[in-house]
Amino acid sequence: MKQDNYDFVNPPHYKEGGKEVWEMMIDIWGVDAFITFCEINAFKYRMRLGKKPEQPIERDLSKAKWYENKAIELKRR
Repeated sequence: MKQDNYDFVNPPHYKEGGKEVWEMMIDIWGVDAFITFCEINAFKYRMRLGKKPEQPIERDLSKAKWYENKAIELKRR
């Protein structure tokens, strides 16, 4: 698969098996643990912005925003 068409935030292999990985994580560890996981991952991605060689800052920023938005969404349920 060409890199310019690849979804680095939600890659296809995260959607195999009928559920997305994040949905399986909630099934296993519960929503509160997953919200915490999201907040920690968002922090991690923001802390390393611009520090990965030859990787665009936007990629890690997109990942951080995905985790932040998912945590917000799940807190509103």
